[in-house]
Amino acid sequence: MDRSGVRRLLGIEPARNRLVGAEASAPEPWQGISRSRVLLRASYEHTIPCLLLEPEHLSTPLPVVAVHQHNGEFHLGKSEPAGMAGNPDMAYGLALAKAGVTTLIPDLHGFEERRDPSGDGAHDERFHAWNLIAHGTTLQGAHVTDVSIAIDWILHHTGAGSCGVIGHSLGGQVSFFSMACDERIVTGVLNCGVGTVASFEPACILHNPAWYPPGIVPLGDSPAVARAFHQQRVLLAAGRDDPLFPISGVDEVVAAFAPCIATTRSSTADMSYPPRCWPTKSAGSYANSMRRAGSTWAIGGHLRRHRPMIGNDTTEHGGDDCEDDDTSDGGLQGRPR
Repeated sequence: MDRSGVRRLLGIEPARNRLVGAEASAPEPWQGISRSRVLLRASYEHTIPCLLLEPEHLSTPLPVVAVHQHNGEFHLGKSEPAGMAGNPDMAYGLALAKAGVTTLIPDLHGFEERRDPSGDGAHDERFHAWNLIAHGTTLQGAHVTDVSIAIDWILHHTGAGSCGVIGHSLGGQVSFFSMACDERIVTGVLNCGVGTVASFEPACILHNPAWYPPGIVPLGDSPAVARAFHQQRVLLAAGRDDPLFPISGVDEVVAAFAPCIATTRSSTADMSYPPRCWPTKSAGSYANSMRRAGSTWAIGGHLRRHRPMIGNDTTEHGGDDCEDDDTSDGGLQGRPR
């Protein structure tokens, strides 16, 4: 499946989805960076509240869109990666900005400022998902479109020609599908959130409704989506014992990437949702991992080689001609690629 095929799967019509306006507040100093509120207006009659975090000194001209997690906490969205609310270990947007990366963090539909007035976030998410399917699109497509609108704005704001994405759990999921759909995203860090529907089913794992675009399994499931990646680099972190993302499904996705696309990190610890996602048998935490990602962020659209971010296992899925290829298996010998 190519990019256009993934867009068809998700019910995305790029010509109908574009940025039509934006309002940004004056930046204010905060924790050594500047912070602004940005309200994006899209052509599909939605507004997307965002937080813009800008460093005093850039370490890279490549901006990043940071996508928040789910965790059933619909009152939280952009504020958690920005370090303003929620779990401090989820403040990867703030960590990136402190590392010199311009970072934009949008609210996905149903979270924080985009919650339904009823206050029942889970009901609103299901209602929105099913109604989108009835209209020929999907919740995954809606999330990806929101990220695309955010990219429209951040590229215009910075003058850059491409960007990166980063996210945990739902954020990793949405970043994965966004990279498959949008060639402007040249690099990404995906912590959990990537697997296969086929691996969820026998384990009776029910994920958020965006994970289930109609027809994804017969079209090749998530590995087919991974094959749409082209001239991009992705760092994918997963837990070997994560009860929500069986490692067999993660392995299938990783094996489907073209050479030189994916670098993986794995841990024996469960890395699904807080508090279970923190490795207990290895040094560091997810927050430190994301800070390392920020400090070694993409140069020229490629993730630079860096030390294991989570656990002790490191594998780069590429060949001898890969730039900065790390050929050490890092303890993953014999695992499917």
